[in-house]
Amino acid sequence: MPKKLLRRILPNRETIERIPVSRRFTHRFDRPGLWLVEREAIARGLAAGVLCGMIPGPLQMIAAISLAFLFRLNLPMAVVGTFLTNPFTIVPIYIAAYSTGQWLMGANGGDTDWNQFPPLPQTDWQTPWSSLQTWWQWVADLGMPWVTGMLVLAFGMALLSYVLMQIVWRGHRYWHLVRLRSLRQQTVKM
Repeated sequence: MPKKLLRRILPNRETIERIPVSRRFTHRFDRPGLWLVEREAIARGLAAGVLCGMIPGPLQMIAAISLAFLFRLNLPMAVVGTFLTNPFTIVPIYIAAYSTGQWLMGANGGDTDWNQFPPLPQTDWQTPWSSLQTWWQWVADLGMPWVTGMLVLAFGMALLSYVLMQIVWRGHRYWHLVRLRSLRQQTVKM
């Protein structure tokens, strides 16, 4: 990824300091590496964010920020990585985790038994608290196959995001160098 593009689209320290909730933590934003826009820092920050994004519940961003502070990862990319799981992707990811967990645990010869899969809960968002409790119970009913699958998916997707970011960054760098070399050759011919 180009440094200029990432520096332009990722929030900087001043932007984050303007958020009222973050004002009490601004003294911690001086740690080295949190704002570093380099290939390794970006890739590791994204991987940590994706890993933390698989945590159920509202602790995803707190965990990603904590890992960024602890391991000096790029903080904005760690936060961006948590958005892998969102209201549109969470149910398919949970179903994939359940299937993966059943397959890994050897249940039913590796085939997912959809009869044992808890049906998606019916929710009435007019009563948000009871709807959240219903969904939380649904997640709890998924049990050990889901936990196993989530761990495998979380680490697998974190590794995949790290590798893909490395490939994209290096590919962009290579493309930029080839384009620059081509421009130099055109200039020499004139």
